[in-house]
Formats: sequence, C-alpha cells, structure tokens
Amino acid sequence: MPEPGASAEEPKESTPTTGSSGIDADKCEKMPEGAQASGTCPQNLLEMITDTFPGKRQDIRSYSALSLAYIGDVVYDLIIRTVVVSRANRPVNDLHRITVRYVSAGAQSKIVQALAGCFTEEEESVYRRGKNSKPHTTAKNASVADYMKATGFEAVLGYLYLTGDMERALYLVKKGIQLTGLEL
Repeated sequence: MPEPGASAEEPKESTPTTGSSGIDADKCEKMPEGAQASGTCPQNLLEMITDTFPGKRQDIRSYSALSLAYIGDVVYDLIIRTVVVSRANRPVNDLHRITVRYVSAGAQSKIVQALAGCFTEEEESVYRRGKNSKPHTTAKNASVADYMKATGFEAVLGYLYLTGDMERALYLVKKGIQLTGLEL
C-alpha cells in the first residue's frame, strides 16, 4: 500500500509512447488550441510560418527584386499545382505535364502581357524591378525577354505573398490564365 500522498502508480519508464499513428506522444506536442487540422488550408500561411519560426523581420520594401521573384516562383507553382491536383487524382507524370504548361517562362510571359493595365501602381513598380533585374541564370526553353517578364511577374506574386495579399495574387493568376485562354 502506498504511503499517504504518494502515487499508487509505478514510475513510468522513459520508453516512448506511440499511438496508432506511430507518433512519439512524449516527444511531439499536440496542436495548439484553435489550430486547424481539418484538411483546410489556413487563411494566412505566411502568418503561420512567421509565428512558427519567429525572428527578426525585414521591411518588404528592402527586398531585392530577385528575392521577391524567388518566393513568387514558389507561390505561383503552389497555386498551379494546387489547382491541377484538386481537379483530378492522376499519375504524377500527368500532373507534371499539365503543370508545366502553366509554370513555364513562356506561359508566365503571356499571362503578364495579358494583365497589362491590371497592375496597381505598386505592383507595376515591383514588376518593372523584377523584369529589369539581372538574374544569374536563364530559362532553358524560353527567350531572354520571356524569362525577364516571367521574373517580373514572379516578383509581383512574391511581393503580394509577403505583404499578406494572397487574394490579389490569386486574382491576378486566375485573370491572367483566363485572358490568355490557358484555362485550367
């Protein structure tokens, strides 16, 4: 019989407790209260990332055009891949073949040309900076002019993402695809 105030349970060994998912429950924390695990995408992915990885943040206006294009490339790719995958569960080679039609420098160049006059003054400024930047690489299957226009478009998408305006980024991508007749 245990002494008064002492626990009746035996001390636990330090072996990991794993659930049916195989996750080490002692090592991994539960999701924070209010976090979404329902399979829906959070409204602001950037905010979630910066909350999860806190640190010093830089003023968006000080980013180079190529840094904006670097993140904008991923944003554009994620938008297109999300749409392609959500339309049908297909073999990965088919998904890739469909996606490449939209993420190439040539397709992005057509999209940005179709969007002429649709950019705000700030977006136009970011686009020009991106288009006029001096990248250290060029696309394999695109002209230098198409590559520069695509870089400018990616810079705009990177800027919109980093300023938290994904609604505008999605609008521009959708409108550009519609205007070029590339319909997804």
